[in-house]
Amino acid sequence: FEQPKPAFVHSSGAMAWHGVYNISRYLAVALFLSSAKAAKDEFFHPPHGPPCRKSPELASLTLDGKANKQILVAFGGKGWEWRLKRKHGKGKAGEADESLWGKSGKGGDGKLQKEVTFFNDLWTFDFQARTWQEMDAPKGPAPRWKTGTCDAYDKSKFVVMGGCTETSVRYAKNDLWVFTPNSEEKGDWKQIDTSNQPVPRRGHVMVANTTHLTIFGGKAKLKNAETSWKELPEEEDDDESYQPGDKCLIDLWSIKKDVILDEYKEGFARWVQGAPFPAGCRWGATGSYVQSAIGTKFLAVFGGRHLGTGEEEHTTSTSAYTYYNDLWLYDFMEDKWSEAPAVGARPPARDHHGAASVEGRIFIYGGRRSEKREASSTLADLWSYNLDMHTWFEHVPVGGHMPCARFMPGVSSVNVDGQEMLAVFAGEVLPGSTKRTTLNDLWVFNPVAATWTEYFSSTCGNKPDVENLEDLEASSPEW
Repeated sequence: FEQPKPAFVHSSGAMAWHGVYNISRYLAVALFLSSAKAAKDEFFHPPHGPPCRKSPELASLTLDGKANKQILVAFGGKGWEWRLKRKHGKGKAGEADESLWGKSGKGGDGKLQKEVTFFNDLWTFDFQARTWQEMDAPKGPAPRWKTGTCDAYDKSKFVVMGGCTETSVRYAKNDLWVFTPNSEEKGDWKQIDTSNQPVPRRGHVMVANTTHLTIFGGKAKLKNAETSWKELPEEEDDDESYQPGDKCLIDLWSIKKDVILDEYKEGFARWVQGAPFPAGCRWGATGSYVQSAIGTKFLAVFGGRHLGTGEEEHTTSTSAYTYYNDLWLYDFMEDKWSEAPAVGARPPARDHHGAASVEGRIFIYGGRRSEKREASSTLADLWSYNLDMHTWFEHVPVGGHMPCARFMPGVSSVNVDGQEMLAVFAGEVLPGSTKRTTLNDLWVFNPVAATWTEYFSSTCGNKPDVENLEDLEASSPEW
């Protein structure tokens, strides 16, 4: 911006002109940034789909509480977006200038580069057109991954609790949010104020029953984890189960479900602690709401992993982590945990898999069984557990067409053509990394036909329009 010369010079007038100029300049900058953001939204997402990610949340919601008005919604996670790498301008000590889209650096082709980021976006999928559309949902939670989520009130609301806004567990949260879709294009977020909050966490599970929202477990920074263990009910606390340095949690908390309704007016709702998990701490497990044939309602927790005492996180030592394949049931009415019996074969142990209840059964898909960053560490199998028969069943797809092995996928039940099925979205493939091998594909499994259908192929290998990016870069001002 070049400052115009005033027609007269006066000390006070010059100051006034300088103020007007600065205001005008800042307004112009704001308008440019606004238009640049719009251009970023158009050019910098992978073509035709959401940004590629792992640890998204997937939920099947209804509009106006009507089952025939269903939308499949993807939220949040950790992934990457394309950013423009500026080619001109040097800062101090020869460092590249920071552009509007991130800092220039290694990686990329001189025009574009991938930048790891966290998301708080919402996308809906149109099964007829097989296309994604980003929802207009302002004023929502901060971008995050490894959250606890569930649907509530006949799938008319989507509830988010906690999660992590950065890679480190130090940035875990314990805030509570609810999203209400108004249409396939937009919806409203609302933050819920509560008291007696559980410690901030990530990698926990969350479900809703007829009266309450319930969360269990996860991982917290060391200080918060120690606080959580100290606050366990005295009659349930087992000092021998706590290992010094543990960051994982065994606590369970519930809060009245009607706190998320607009008409709730009883003041701050209070979290209440229930029976802690009796089988030692773990994270990366899944939690599903399920009901037996006689009407008993449970939170079903499967898998997860635990780091041994004195072991370093993310080590590839085969003895450092214990992976689990047990299924535990929490009875809401009895406030009691019990291990589900299993007759016959059961799934291999794993963590960071996906799970959902479909037609009264607990389905689990994919996950990771080793910290080693190699293909054999991830899984692509699909199993279901029959609560009344006490049996696991592996669903081997007819024809062999199926999604590739991955961990941290988004998984949800979904109604397609009047039939309840299982949807799988995104995740990460090994060997690889967040930038190189995260996905944005969508698959649906039909339990009756035993077939997978790929509704949306990954576009993570596609680049935006580079010519348009050059035009955008050329129009960027030099401050």
